[in-house]
Amino acid sequence: AILKFIYKYMAYFIAFAYIFLIIMSLRGTFFSETTPIMLRNSGIVVETDKFLLTSKLILTPFTSFILVSVIRKCDAKRPYEKYNIKPLFVKDTKGDSMPSRHVFSITIIAMCWLYVSVPVGIIMLMLVAIMAASRVLAGVHFIRDVVAGFAVGIICGIAGLWII
Repeated sequence: AILKFIYKYMAYFIAFAYIFLIIMSLRGTFFSETTPIMLRNSGIVVETDKFLLTSKLILTPFTSFILVSVIRKCDAKRPYEKYNIKPLFVKDTKGDSMPSRHVFSITIIAMCWLYVSVPVGIIMLMLVAIMAASRVLAGVHFIRDVVAGFAVGIICGIAGLWII
């Protein structure tokens, strides 16, 4: 029952957390009048304009999601296809297993949270591990699929949020 809950509903929780993040960034929740001064003194470089921040938080996952969708066209088989087993939960998708788009999506959202709040970002990354395990245990992804989804999410998050 716990595995089914995680498998089915964790993605919805993360999606709501992402919507909440976007709303908070549009409202300027992450900044105060002293934020630019504190950041300048600490040597940390992050966006101090709420519209630029919100743009990064929207465009990074969006463009990365398109990239992952293209990568998935390599048509990697899923465990239930390769070994002719029945997954724990009904799933009839053929191929498109590598990388796991669920794990990637949660990872890129966790990276967005990490960009604005390290504690929340770390908690979200822990949720990624739980979600990844549920995808493997349910028999819909191989370990390599979820590891690849995680790695691509981390790389795209760093590139889109901190480098670009």
